[in-house]
Amino acid sequence: MIGFSTAPFRVAFPLLLGLFLLLLGGPAHALSNEEQLKALNDTARAAYAAGKAETLSHRGPIIIVGSDIVLMANGSETRANYTPDSYTSLKTMSHIALGTVGLLQAYLDDPAGGASKWRPYLEKLEVQTKAVEPILDTLGLGDDALARDRFIVQHLLAFMDSVLQKGSYTREELTAAGHEVAPFLLANAAAAARDQIDLLDSIVQKWRAGMTPDEWNNIRVFVLGPRMPRNGYLQFNYFRFLMGDDAVDKRLIYGENIFDDDGAIALLGTILTDRSIAAIVFDDEMRMDRDFLADGAQAYLMERFGKLGKATP
Repeated sequence: MIGFSTAPFRVAFPLLLGLFLLLLGGPAHALSNEEQLKALNDTARAAYAAGKAETLSHRGPIIIVGSDIVLMANGSETRANYTPDSYTSLKTMSHIALGTVGLLQAYLDDPAGGASKWRPYLEKLEVQTKAVEPILDTLGLGDDALARDRFIVQHLLAFMDSVLQKGSYTREELTAAGHEVAPFLLANAAAAARDQIDLLDSIVQKWRAGMTPDEWNNIRVFVLGPRMPRNGYLQFNYFRFLMGDDAVDKRLIYGENIFDDDGAIALLGTILTDRSIAAIVFDDEMRMDRDFLADGAQAYLMERFGKLGKATP
């Protein structure tokens, strides 16, 4: 039998294997520490997201209050407008002052020098205000509200006309114009608040009448709004009075700078999931409603900035 030597194969095989791997892009490299940690973090967050989605699928009834009000319960959605026409009229008249003062206060350091910037806006605002003045009688306002709105319109038009003719103004003139209409703005705000609360309450009480006591006692309400009016926000305060102070930050949540239903539902999922985690891990349902680093950071900052006092000998 003719012998067959494997020596050449043993020599050539590693070279062939190396060439094959090179063609495939080379051997798989081991993950760096950073890549390993990222892979673990991504996997953990994916697991959290899956748990959050499952938690949301079992949510109870919720009310979302944004530009309108929405009840989501038993797989259905009911939406209603809680802003009466009178509210829109009263608020719009008050916005004449908002626009006038908000524009001109920015140029108080040099009103004449900034005229080319503020004049086009003030001219347009004057035109629009004059266009509304003749229709005030048709807005369905009561006598008191109509008188207030006439005063606001006439006084601010006179001020705008004076500023446009002179091409300038003083801080004292702007302040005086604002002070003249301030009581009427506040009275309009009070009337608009009453009208909106009455309509909001009629909607909510109708929905409540269709719920069982258990459903109502477990409902969660999300009031969506911007940062600035958060303190005393009408919609939030209405539900605080309705549900009680104990509901605040638990069943009654202010969604700051969230303005759509999807954002509110996403926030709900985070709240439900994080509070469940906090109750299980820390025996404190609210622990993850604040920064997870808060306790350690507070202790170290007090130490670092000398707020702990001197050590006892």
